[in-house]
Amino acid sequence: MKTLLEVPEGRTVRVVDVTAGRGAAAMLYELGIRPGARVEVVKSGPGPVIVRVGGAKYSLGRGLAAKVIVEEEQG
Repeated sequence: MKTLLEVPEGRTVRVVDVTAGRGAAAMLYELGIRPGARVEVVKSGPGPVIVRVGGAKYSLGRGLAAKVIVEEEQG
């Protein structure tokens, strides 16, 4: 498993866990970034990580993205 920060652009992954503190975890949950959710990495690299969850795009700081544990989608 890896963190959202390590996922290459264009890949879709499934969230396994969120290891952030209570406030940050609550914010991620409100955005739909929670265990079981599918997340597409739109942009990764220098600066924030841009993700698509459902039909919405969000910008996550690199530290926060490192708290989201994910696994590659199968198939």
